[in-house]
This record gives sequence, structure tokens and C-alpha cells, in this order.
Amino acid sequence: MEVILETKPLQTIYNNLGLEDRGKVQQFLGKTTADNLKKYVSYKTGVQEGSTRSIEGGTKVIINVPYARFQAEEKVMIGVQSKRAWAKKGERKIVTDTKLKYHSDKLRGAHPFERMKADKAQNILNQTAKYARRFN
Repeated sequence: MEVILETKPLQTIYNNLGLEDRGKVQQFLGKTTADNLKKYVSYKTGVQEGSTRSIEGGTKVIINVPYARFQAEEKVMIGVQSKRAWAKKGERKIVTDTKLKYHSDKLRGAHPFERMKADKAQNILNQTAKYARRFN
């Protein structure tokens, strides 16, 4: 008895399941991660929350504001010459030892991605797996 098994190329199978690089599953994972991160970023006016999004086909999540780094690190930054938080345009800033005070609820604060990941990683992975099964 002879059995011949013919299959499609592996890349075609991945594409049909939405698993290709930057495919539907990757985009879903990126969007879901960004949506969950929004509840953890600093919120005074809502600009950081509104600028948090997934880019490059779901491979990266960014908080697209110029002050996101020091907000995430929980330290006040001041201008090198002015010694003020509101530095002159183009003036380089340095990090101080003074901690920032965050507004809004307890979820928001320093290191938002790490805190969100600790709280929500398994839930995000479960949602993504459920989404991926739809392509089967």
C-alpha cells in the first residue's frame, strides 16, 4: 500500500491561516496590545492615550508623543541651560531624580507596558488565539 500526501507550500498554509508576517493575526495582536496599553499610560489631557497605537503591521506598539519616554520612566526632565521642565525649543533635556506625579486612576503611571503586560498578557494571548482559530 502506498500513500502519497500532497500539501500546499508552508507559506501558503500560513497565509490561509492569517499567520504570515504582518498578517491578520499579527495585526490583531498589535491592536489588542495597544488597546490594553491605553488604560496604563499617563492621562491628564488624554493625548497619550489617544496616540497609543499599533504600527508596522502589528509588530510595534507606540505612544506617539515627544514626552512619552520621561512619562514612562517616572522622572522629571529639565533643560540643560534653562534648568526648567519647559525647556527652550531644541534644548537638550536631562533626567532628574524627582519623581513625576500621575493623574487619574491607579492603573496609570511609570513603566506602563511592563505593568500592562504583567496584568493582561495571558488575556491578550487568549484573545489572539481565539481570533486565529477563526481562520481554520
